[in-house]
Amino acid sequence: MQMHQNNFRVYLIFNMCKIGIVGSSYSVGNHYNHETGENNLALPFETWLKKYVPDTEFYNSASSGKGSELYLNKIVYLKDRFDIDVLLMELVNNRSALNTKSMPYDIENINLNDSETSIYHSSISIWDYMRGINEPTPFETFSVEKDWKIWKKVQEQMAYSNNAFEFWGILDCYQSIKLCNMLNIKVVTWQKSFDFRKYITPTVKFDDYANAHSFYKNKYGDDKILCDETHFNDKTNSEMVRDYIAPELRKVKRQVNIEGYSVGG
Repeated sequence: MQMHQNNFRVYLIFNMCKIGIVGSSYSVGNHYNHETGENNLALPFETWLKKYVPDTEFYNSASSGKGSELYLNKIVYLKDRFDIDVLLMELVNNRSALNTKSMPYDIENINLNDSETSIYHSSISIWDYMRGINEPTPFETFSVEKDWKIWKKVQEQMAYSNNAFEFWGILDCYQSIKLCNMLNIKVVTWQKSFDFRKYITPTVKFDDYANAHSFYKNKYGDDKILCDETHFNDKTNSEMVRDYIAPELRKVKRQVNIEGYSVGG
């Protein structure tokens, strides 16, 4: 009886796994509803991860409107604060050029610990790009109104320079994977809308399609898979996690547990 109890405790210890998440709004869920003004168009993305990968702790640091520009910061934070074993990484472009450099910075009084925490919890990276380009912003924090309008026009043009965004996204993701290897974090990568396969082989493959969107669009059509213009609805997220992402996470989770048992045993 005592042996069974000990084995059960060992199972509990080594069946747990800590998984961090980085990505864009596709990895967040809670999409904005223009009719209600609430973020209720889809459930949080980790809802489906918890359902199909039980006995796992998830730390979702993905951020709507942001991309790979925050990955290195977030990986360091996730490892330092939560000691994650696995990172679920959405392969996405770099969106730093869409952020307004207008927040006041006092470099004489920097609290690096607070800054790290702010990046993790609210994904601060200057101003939210949607606010900077498409929504009213107090131009006084930036410059005179004339200069502000010129800046917005330039940023709008930059927003269409997809090759630049994807180049830096590929490099960010490539270096993030290298950082995870240095920190002994296993990485599971997937693509919702982009195609980085020439340079980075995604862990999660959607048959022969470039990404999840192409796969599900071909299978069902956009009108059946989206909750707005671009984001998956709950049914699609649930099926995608169940059939494609969860199996890969369970696979690396077993590897983590085997390695942990070997060290602990």
